[in-house]
Amino acid sequence: MSFIKIKSIILSGIFGLLLVAGILQSNAIAQFPGISLRFHTPISGQAALEVRQYAAQTNNPYPFWPTFWHQHNASLSAGLRTAQATIISFSGDAMLVWPAEYITGSAPGQLDSSGIAVSKALAHRLWGSTNIIGMRVYVNDAPRTVRGVFAGEAELALLPYHIEYTGQYWTAAELAGGPAHPTRSCAESFAISAGLGRPNHILMSGPGTISRFMAFSPLILLTVYALGLLVKFTRKYYPSAIAPIFIAGGLVLAILLPAMLNAMPPWLIPTQFSDFGFWGNLISQAQGSFREFLSAAPMQRDVELRLYLIRQIAIFILTLCIGLVIPALLTPRAPKEYNYVHSQTERTTPK
Repeated sequence: MSFIKIKSIILSGIFGLLLVAGILQSNAIAQFPGISLRFHTPISGQAALEVRQYAAQTNNPYPFWPTFWHQHNASLSAGLRTAQATIISFSGDAMLVWPAEYITGSAPGQLDSSGIAVSKALAHRLWGSTNIIGMRVYVNDAPRTVRGVFAGEAELALLPYHIEYTGQYWTAAELAGGPAHPTRSCAESFAISAGLGRPNHILMSGPGTISRFMAFSPLILLTVYALGLLVKFTRKYYPSAIAPIFIAGGLVLAILLPAMLNAMPPWLIPTQFSDFGFWGNLISQAQGSFREFLSAAPMQRDVELRLYLIRQIAIFILTLCIGLVIPALLTPRAPKEYNYVHSQTERTTPK
């Protein structure tokens, strides 16, 4: 086996591993919620309760369900050990405020007002172990019971509150449900109609869309190369099968196209691609969303999301580079032409 073939096999294996890593990274980013409202002026617990009551109405034109939260620091103690940790207090769905994989136990429930979930790093700091389900911990001297331990190197705890407890205040809200493809204007309209006022920042699901594109676009490169090899092989050995192959490919594309279009956001479906105003508006919206994503004061969860995105970009660049190198290695090089005239001259010229 030649060195070029060995090299191409190794690169193909790396390419496959990077594809899997990119898809896993994309799935991790997809767990982050799609709409996050941020407020500079805190929302009172009573106002949050009224928003929930508004959201429960059947005539609500924007059927979102909000999860409220805010981030702060607190002192935690367990036995003789203490730690200063980041606390995310919330009312609603814990997975919306901190998407995480749980090592033991689970996230506190939406009606749980006495539980807590801690990160692996915080569990090791306070107990030296992750086998701590049911253990008691004090948060600013208030007792809580550990419900779960989630993966993470940051010392972090999730603290649930029942929505009826109006002594809390909130600076962020995650919107679940709503239309199939919610827009920024829908989220803003819901916030104003529900009495929250206009949010200072609305963070949409742009990172998830970008990460999916980066995860699956190298497959397009691989598919194009594989189809090129198939066409080349068929032309050489089975030229009569070219037409049936193209017909079969067209039928497969016709079957898959509706499902593909249904999975895409409406602004990506090519119904307005010939309208130059559509493209200008799309670029303007994308620039505004990107600027807002960067300008919003980053919470711990935002930092985590940005780290995921940086890793996804690095994986995408490596995958694309290797995907371009492999076809170049496997493409046979044309042999050098033998200069017959020059060779005959060398033979007849006396030394």
